[in-house]
Amino acid sequence: MPTPKDIRSTVHSYIDMMCRSDIDGIMALYANDATAEDPVGGNLVQGVDAVRNFYAMLAPALHVELQGPICVAGNQCAFPLLAQLTMGDTTQYLDATDIFCFNEEGKITSMRAYWNPAELRAERNASC
Repeated sequence: MPTPKDIRSTVHSYIDMMCRSDIDGIMALYANDATAEDPVGGNLVQGVDAVRNFYAMLAPALHVELQGPICVAGNQCAFPLLAQLTMGDTTQYLDATDIFCFNEEGKITSMRAYWNPAELRAERNASC
């Protein structure tokens, strides 16, 4: 079972690799039978090839920043992110909370991203 320190280290590596579009590095963090659901309620991507295709399409357009603590409970964690999505000349921002589940080897078995596409915005900071 991965320790909380191991899990937090994996999240930091994931964020770094997302910002560098390091698809091979990201995939090294995942189990072969992993799933990704981004956003939750959208399409469930399952299996190493499908997850790789998901990141190959997403990572080059996305820059993510950790926005708070990585909360670990057992073999799962949750963490808040600010995401900057750039498509062509358009940049949009969103707030998300990602939840990872890990297997005994410390590989990610599930990634679920909680965010609402209707809340994409042009400004970095949400206005209250």
